[in-house]
Amino acid sequence: TLTTQRHTKRPGDLSSLCFDRTYDYSVVCPGPNLNMIVGANGTGKSSIVCAICLGLAGKTAILGRGDKVGLYVKRGFPKGSIEIELCKNGGKVVINREIHVENNQSLWMLNGRHCNQKAVEEEVKALHIQVSNLCQFLPQEKVGEFAKMSKIELLEATEKSVGPPEMYEYHCELKNFRNKERELENVVKERANFLEKAKQRNERNKHDVNRYYEKKRHLDVIELLEKKKPWVEYETTRKELEGIKRERDEAKRQLAALKQAQAPMLRKIQEIDNQLKPTEAQIKAKTVAIREASNQCKQKQDQLDRKHKEIEDIKQTLKLKQMEEEDHQKRISNTRRTINDLKEELAKVGDQPDVTPQINAINVELRRNQEERAKIEGDKADLRRERDNLYAERLSDMNNLLNAKEEKLRDRHRDTHAALQWLRQNKNQFTGNVHEPMMLVINVREHRFAKYVETHISFHDLRAFVFQKKDDMEKFMTEVRDKMNLKVNSISAPEESCSRRPPSRNIERFGFFTYLREMFDAPDEVMSYLCHQYKVHDVPVGNDQTKAMIKTVIEEPYLKVLYTTEERYTVKRSFYSNKISTSNSAVQPSQYLTITVDAEEKQQLEQQLKDNDERLKALQSDAAALDRRDNELLAEKKHLSEVKGKKRQLEQKISTKQDSVFHSVFSCGCMQAFNKLPDTLDEIDAMLNEERSRAECFTGLSESVVEEYNRREQEINNLEKELEEKSNALNTYRQNISEAKERWLNPLKQLVEQINGKFSDFFRSIQCAGEVDLHAENEEEYDKYGIRIRVKFHSSTQLHELTAYHQSGGERSVSTMLYLMALQELNRCPFRVVDEINQGMDPVNERRVFDIVVRTACKETTSQYFFITPKLLQNLQYAEEMTILCVHNGPQMLSPNQWNERTFIERLRKHTFMYISIKYCFCSKSIC
Repeated sequence: TLTTQRHTKRPGDLSSLCFDRTYDYSVVCPGPNLNMIVGANGTGKSSIVCAICLGLAGKTAILGRGDKVGLYVKRGFPKGSIEIELCKNGGKVVINREIHVENNQSLWMLNGRHCNQKAVEEEVKALHIQVSNLCQFLPQEKVGEFAKMSKIELLEATEKSVGPPEMYEYHCELKNFRNKERELENVVKERANFLEKAKQRNERNKHDVNRYYEKKRHLDVIELLEKKKPWVEYETTRKELEGIKRERDEAKRQLAALKQAQAPMLRKIQEIDNQLKPTEAQIKAKTVAIREASNQCKQKQDQLDRKHKEIEDIKQTLKLKQMEEEDHQKRISNTRRTINDLKEELAKVGDQPDVTPQINAINVELRRNQEERAKIEGDKADLRRERDNLYAERLSDMNNLLNAKEEKLRDRHRDTHAALQWLRQNKNQFTGNVHEPMMLVINVREHRFAKYVETHISFHDLRAFVFQKKDDMEKFMTEVRDKMNLKVNSISAPEESCSRRPPSRNIERFGFFTYLREMFDAPDEVMSYLCHQYKVHDVPVGNDQTKAMIKTVIEEPYLKVLYTTEERYTVKRSFYSNKISTSNSAVQPSQYLTITVDAEEKQQLEQQLKDNDERLKALQSDAAALDRRDNELLAEKKHLSEVKGKKRQLEQKISTKQDSVFHSVFSCGCMQAFNKLPDTLDEIDAMLNEERSRAECFTGLSESVVEEYNRREQEINNLEKELEEKSNALNTYRQNISEAKERWLNPLKQLVEQINGKFSDFFRSIQCAGEVDLHAENEEEYDKYGIRIRVKFHSSTQLHELTAYHQSGGERSVSTMLYLMALQELNRCPFRVVDEINQGMDPVNERRVFDIVVRTACKETTSQYFFITPKLLQNLQYAEEMTILCVHNGPQMLSPNQWNERTFIERLRKHTFMYISIKYCFCSKSIC
């Protein structure tokens, strides 16, 4: 291997490679810039590519030559080895891989120490080497796959290859955020719909719940009436007892009175008995009367004892009831305090009206905004398609034509082209109108007119810059002529415009069909100069009829210059004798002005494109306004939902506590609830019958209705909390997406613009057209973004996307190569490998591509480059920075220890001298 080291290696550069696949042993020492690996088919050039890939822990699938690593060892050998030396700041990295054929296993060493494959992969990744990226490592078998890459795959490969390290990470992060956003959007939408349906169901069940509670109230009244009835009976009995007690006391009083009244009589009777011995009958009668009174008293006493016993039982029961009532009253008191606290909290919330209509109105507006946003996105997509498919493509074609004009100017007069570049960068220094060279701004209306205009205007003026103000012209000439030492021509337009100057006579005969001025368009200052200097407004153009009548035509007094179909005539009249002398010359084909662009159409397209961009900008502004409005509505809805939710929760709690108090009051039967009920048995019975009749009217209701309602109400509360959390998370993700999008998209657009600039320049240099753009159907679908390559190899066609089917193999190879070269100066990867990509190219394109590769890959700022090819065209332009690696193989090949570099170079020089001498002799002979 013959190599020359000229420049300092950069981190990641491959400085040496040892392998033994095609050969028993081989060493490659590449240079830091362009390495041209040349050799006939079958000599082992691709073995170098395989060794680089496998030595850097690449997969066999990348190479496409075999799925087992053992297949890459030279046939007949049990094992093979690869050693790769990479440059690194502060030293070097040496990777060794020993491949065993029998079990397809590998032994790895990193800087002389045994390691696993993972350690090698991490070291390679740290140096930004990506052998799996087709934008960095393009083996021979994968060249065709580059054109098959989708736009999405190409974008990812480009991000990894030339983007900042964080660009691809931001893209992945953005895609993850977007996926999570979609999930959250679906969850929020699902939860919102479910919440709305749950509210609707509960609203429908609310009537049944109210009816259930109304029935319950009737049943509670019935229960209370049934509880009060014994108390009324007790009160009646108690009142009867009091009457009996009063009767008993009266009987006792009467008995005592009778006894007291009878005492004197008894004493008198005793005296009379003692004296008179009263009769037995009288005594018996008195005794019976006393016995009857005594029995009556006993009965009253027994009855009174029974009532006392009943009273004691009732008192005992009353005592128990009172104790229970005290507990009930405590619970009721606590519940009422809780109710008061809740009412105070509800009062703090404020006397808010029902916010459900407001929330519904917000939901309606949100849905309307969503529909409007969908419409805007559709309009934006339509505008983008319209822009891409109509305006941009047509304008691109026009600009390509203008660029072709500019290329012709550069080829013919490089100083003018250099001045043009300076003008474009410094146009803001001038106060008046400044026009680029005339040949770039003149636009003939038909191809056949170009030869007349170009014949009439000298090339000296065609390459001239035209200025509206003389001061601007002097400033321009000072910069480009005096300071930059460029040979340019500039013109100052007449102070008074001549562009509308009428012809001296109308054309009505001799076959003249127009004046020269009507054949082309130009800016006012340019046209004014041409009318003033070249009288283009007064030079007629005729046809074959004019040619046939030329003798008559030249006698017309007003004609000085005229054109026929193929000739130019100049007519001069003698000032003294008035004799006419004419000269004619053939009109030569146009070289510069045949490229025509309809200026009016271009202006219209530019205006349409501007209108399209403005409409797109307006739609984006509308979308941003909708987003802001959505955020406002969501914030308002959140607030209203909180108010509604809190108020409803408080009202629900108060209602529940009040129901609890109501049931407690009714269940405990408290001589207070009873006060509201009748106090007589007849009235109680009548009210019982009425309440039972009312309760029987509520049929088909059960406690499960209330349980379902309360369960769903709790579910609604949970859903509202969950929806709020998900909405907050969605807003957070949207904020994250906005930030990540800005971090990713802006640098990416700049990167793609840089690639497009270089790619377009390369294509223009081979007289073709190509462009690269960032393509996305929907700006929010970050996993659908891609890089679109569009190329045009024939002037009669339009730009077409690079695919595996539309272009020929050679055209795909050219496009692939130029895209890779567009990445070369931007590339942050340390080296790139391209294997036999020039196969299938025609010689013209192969030469052009080779020149581009040499110019680009030999710059100090670009990364190391490996270009493998089995053939090279003759008389190519080489650079000092190149390293040529010649790969030879065959039975007559010298062994490495017999190779002598000096002898080889000396023989090469002698052979070259002999060839030149022979060629000189042949030339001399042919001249003779």
